[in-house]
Amino acid sequence: MTKFDDQLGAALTADDKAFLDDLENGRGLFDQLGATLRGPMRFWSYMVTAVTFVLFLFALYCGWQAFQAGQIRETILWSAGFLALFQAVGLLKMWMFDRMNLLSLLAEMKKIELRVAQLGDAKN
Repeated sequence: MTKFDDQLGAALTADDKAFLDDLENGRGLFDQLGATLRGPMRFWSYMVTAVTFVLFLFALYCGWQAFQAGQIRETILWSAGFLALFQAVGLLKMWMFDRMNLLSLLAEMKKIELRVAQLGDAKN
């Protein structure tokens, strides 16, 4: 057994075992979204959520104005605003789902790390 394996096995605490048990059950969409609102990037996650909501409201407003416009030029401009804002909403949602994917990958890596530590403990 290597020094690394010994250190890894010693680092396996009760919290790590509880975390591993929690990962075995899997997490749903809302649990994953909630996980993005915790941790060191929580400020950015809250900001992206708020900005996405505001941009969505502006996009709805632009769409409504496009239907209410009296001239073709106005309709085109309001429609362009609608499309640009919905594109921004989509990009911000992609950022949020990429963040969820990153946290999911980190959880899987932690699971693998804990499994390796458990294998080291089983050999002793």
